[in-house]
Amino acid sequence: MLKEAYAALTDQVTDMSWKTWIQETKPDDDRRYEALKELCAGKNVLEFGCGNGGFLRRIKIAAANTAGIELMNEARDYLSREGISVYKSLDEIHETYDVVCMFMVIEHLNHPDEILKKIYEVLNPEGIFICETPNADDALISKYDCREFQDFTYWSEHVMLFTSETLEKLTLRNGYQTRLNTQIQRYPLANHLYWLAKGKPGGHVKWAEFNEEKLVDAYAEKLISQGVADTLWYVGKKD
Repeated sequence: MLKEAYAALTDQVTDMSWKTWIQETKPDDDRRYEALKELCAGKNVLEFGCGNGGFLRRIKIAAANTAGIELMNEARDYLSREGISVYKSLDEIHETYDVVCMFMVIEHLNHPDEILKKIYEVLNPEGIFICETPNADDALISKYDCREFQDFTYWSEHVMLFTSETLEKLTLRNGYQTRLNTQIQRYPLANHLYWLAKGKPGGHVKWAEFNEEKLVDAYAEKLISQGVADTLWYVGKKD
């Protein structure tokens, strides 16, 4: 059902830049859907910073109700045509949600405490907050000291980066109880090797011969065990 819905959407979209964006985010959208479909089943779900709506488009299959927050006018227009409710800010929200998600957004916020407080207010009692963000202790930064990757990561749109510890401190001081604080590795060994050899991304595509499942899984497990995976994954509950 999910594959059919995705195929139907991409066939209908005529704007190539929009279609390309949807295709680029598909792997992460699929991964997040698989990770959260059971948690969100039958729930009211809000995504803060929903972008092109890739996750919402999928999770609405499982959820009772979905909505998004997105600053981009074009994205809101596109998603509204698909019947997905999208607002410009949390101030426009007048209902509560069981689950609020924030994927690769918190690192762009100038005042994350203010946003987390507002999200707390729109959560139902014992509602769940899910946050995904780059890891400031990424192995390419903290272990391999890859200068090109550091320059790639420390760009102006990344206002601040978090570690597992600092992200949890941020959520705790805004009233959340930690339910899960872990890491995931989005990119495989080939990507790291390519960064170290060539100083740029894309190794998971260009050196795909290294993408054997056992090798990819073993490398990810080792990075996660050392706290240097590329992505933080935090789940908090409303206190």
